[in-house]
Amino acid sequence: MALILLIILLPLLGSVLLPLLPRSLRGHVGRWALLPPGVCFLLSLTYLPAISRGDTFHYTLSWFPTLGIQVSFWIDGLSLLFALLISGIGVLIIWYSHYYSIEEHRPRFFAYLLFFMGAMLGVVLSSNLIALFVFWELTSISSFLLIGFWHTQEAAVYGARKSLLITSLGGFALLAGIVLLYEVTGTLELPELAQHAEAIRMSSLYPAILGCIVIGACAKSAQFPFHIWLPNAMAAPTPVSAYLHSATMVKAGLFLIARFLPLLSGTQAWMYAVSGIGMLTMLVGAALALQQYDLKALLAYSTISQLGLIMALYGFGTAGGVRAATFHLFNHAAFKGALFLLVGIIEHVAGTRDRRALGGLARGLPVTATLTGIAALAMAGVPLLNGFLSKELFYEASLEMLVWGRWAWVLPELAVVGSLLTVIYALQIFHGVFFGQAPKELANALHDPSAGMLLAPAILAGMCLLMGVFPAPLEALVLAPAVSSIAGQDAWQPLAIWHGFTGPVLMSAVALVGGACLYGYARPLRQAMPSMPVRWPGLSIDALYDRGMAALDRTGLFLMGFLQSGYLRWSLMLLLSVLILSFGVPFIAKAGGALGPLDLGSVEPFEAVLIALLMAGAVAVAWARQPLMAVLTLGLVGLLVSLLFVLLQAPDLALTQLLIETTSLILFLLVLRFLPPFGREALSRWGRCRDLGIAIAVGGLVVVLLLVANSESLYPSIAHYFLEQSLTLGGGRNMVNVIVVDFRGYDTMGEITVLSIAAIGVYALIKLKRG
Repeated sequence: MALILLIILLPLLGSVLLPLLPRSLRGHVGRWALLPPGVCFLLSLTYLPAISRGDTFHYTLSWFPTLGIQVSFWIDGLSLLFALLISGIGVLIIWYSHYYSIEEHRPRFFAYLLFFMGAMLGVVLSSNLIALFVFWELTSISSFLLIGFWHTQEAAVYGARKSLLITSLGGFALLAGIVLLYEVTGTLELPELAQHAEAIRMSSLYPAILGCIVIGACAKSAQFPFHIWLPNAMAAPTPVSAYLHSATMVKAGLFLIARFLPLLSGTQAWMYAVSGIGMLTMLVGAALALQQYDLKALLAYSTISQLGLIMALYGFGTAGGVRAATFHLFNHAAFKGALFLLVGIIEHVAGTRDRRALGGLARGLPVTATLTGIAALAMAGVPLLNGFLSKELFYEASLEMLVWGRWAWVLPELAVVGSLLTVIYALQIFHGVFFGQAPKELANALHDPSAGMLLAPAILAGMCLLMGVFPAPLEALVLAPAVSSIAGQDAWQPLAIWHGFTGPVLMSAVALVGGACLYGYARPLRQAMPSMPVRWPGLSIDALYDRGMAALDRTGLFLMGFLQSGYLRWSLMLLLSVLILSFGVPFIAKAGGALGPLDLGSVEPFEAVLIALLMAGAVAVAWARQPLMAVLTLGLVGLLVSLLFVLLQAPDLALTQLLIETTSLILFLLVLRFLPPFGREALSRWGRCRDLGIAIAVGGLVVVLLLVANSESLYPSIAHYFLEQSLTLGGGRNMVNVIVVDFRGYDTMGEITVLSIAAIGVYALIKLKRG
């Protein structure tokens, strides 16, 4: 069972170790990076025989034993399918990247790829929803690093920030959905949640749960209206686009929908929400793809369209829809991954991705043209290729939905329209680039790249052909267990190239012939598409995003100018006023003005003298005329506080206070000569009254809090618990030390982390100052 954990940890460990390779080995860092995904793929294959028989595997680690929180991992048909895709395509992407033109920071590039791979494997293998959410957010962070890899380019920075913001907002929605699910079921384990499926659907929180889960999935899978981040993510290196944005990351949202389908489907709300968004995304993505001249942008929008198709199929909620969606998910990873890699080759040899500057490349790039033709025609749904079979299943599933009502006929028609548009942009990629008249400057200068660079897209294109001709074996071994884990066992006809003249065959013929005719005989329309005005609401979401970010920046600048004016008195006044209003007033109101019995000791004469000296020292600091006098007086106040702790039998606090005062005194003396001269500030009577009122309010708040804490009028004291349990649970007699190290250990660790981050920030500022 520990193999499940190893599959996740190997890429994460590789991402840490790769940058530490000695310089003598960094020339082959791409080959070293192949080891983790290669081993993960082989380990995943070992589960294939058992999973194909219907078995599942669980592995549980204790996380917070006292709270009963565990981290659990799960391999079933769906998670194994994704694990094979993530690790298998990861091997091909890293192999391709070894030949790709990334000359600078290669160890960092491969480390980021492995980091992302480990996060994605964590998402698909997690059985606990909290662990799934942690890995979900790690995919956003790692994709941000990969998209912004060329961080000196403005487009890369813009795309990375955009993707992080949108996917992180989706992550918040997912977290809200997880919390609501726990509220309804009392569990965070996916297998246990399946037992509460009916209770979830009958709950009054079901609409909120459904909305949160769908928003989280749509943001990650670039569904309308969150699709705007994916095209800008194409600023990343081509291997990143091929891996994240066609085969893995954008599939995470689809995985989430598939995983929650047994829990949330079976209602009209599920069908209309998921299928409606999917169909709209399919059409919007296809229309936008037709307007693109940049080949990567065209592939990006076509990815959006294909993801919408898969989302719509899962939204149907039927066994046929799940089968079609899962099969097309696998097929899309193959043909779209190949197309991205092949576009990278075209850009590498031709120096451009603009299809207006390309044409007739088949003469100089026969192998590249052949592979591109297989992948593009598979995307179009041409017979004998894998896309044809999954499109047939799509049509069949849409026809099954006719029983939903009189408006259900729209689904098959939209399916044909979306497929027809797919044929057009698939021909733009293949025919428009490789046939016709070649540009003069490229006519005799092109040749296919090395066999090593062509190997990865050739394997993916070969999968398109193999699955199109012999689909049954792979479906029975890999896809059928995945479908069964989502929709349960169901009997269906095995996949084959030909099932006779049926409705789906007719729909497929209409899409293929209609798309080819529009491409071949509607040239003016094709040429006009890129210059069509932006009128659809979906097409202006980019502008809304930009305006929203600009407004957010302006708001931030206004608040910074208001709150951080550089005037210390103003900053302190705001800080203390917020403290009084947000904490003091509600707390005192809750106390009701009534104090319980106070357990106050008598004040000894020496304590009264010490407190009087403290008060005099505090006043002296405010009245000091010279910086040195103020610093020395402030240090004296700190020493008196240390003495007070000693008298109150708190030597630990006294020692801590003494160390803090000593350090502060040294720091003040180091910067003393840079401090401006002290001077009395002229204040109006209103200003004096305002400052006096704030000072009295803060002092009064502290006094009231101390009295309330002593009287135990709000909450019972837990001091007795610490006195009784310090030795038993913490193994120490010093209660203060035990509280700080054991009972509040995570809080102390958080404080240390904050100090460490601050130290790193100071160090970075010093480095920048020197630079």
